[in-house]
Amino acid sequence: MCRSEAGRSPTPGGLPARPRRPRARPPRTRGGAVPEAARRVRTGSAGLADAAWPYAEGLHADGAIDWSDFEGSLLDKARPAFPDLPPAGAAPAPRIRSHLRGLVSLEVYGHLRSQTVRPDKRFDQELTALVRSLNVPTTN
Repeated sequence: MCRSEAGRSPTPGGLPARPRRPRARPPRTRGGAVPEAARRVRTGSAGLADAAWPYAEGLHADGAIDWSDFEGSLLDKARPAFPDLPPAGAAPAPRIRSHLRGLVSLEVYGHLRSQTVRPDKRFDQELTALVRSLNVPTTN
């Protein structure tokens, strides 16, 4: 099929490409499962940071982190949920979230299985390393 026959550019596989609609935008939705899940993950990672704070406090003794260093969504959701958590205690929350999100994304899209025959073991190893990085004692 040539370009002039269908008015479309062929894809590398020889199939016609789907024509793009001008100014097509994905729908914007408010509420629903995705924002709720994002809120739970954000609050959950702050909860883990809060639980780890008694162990991790010595790692952040310099006090160089202030609430003004954070973006509004963390402040709006996590700070009211954990009012006793100082700014240095909340600092690991984005790192926790990115570790977990990265592993889950690799698993969801099938990339983790191409790297290991035991994704569950790899996930456990990553969680153990994450907990150790927060200075939380682990048991075997």
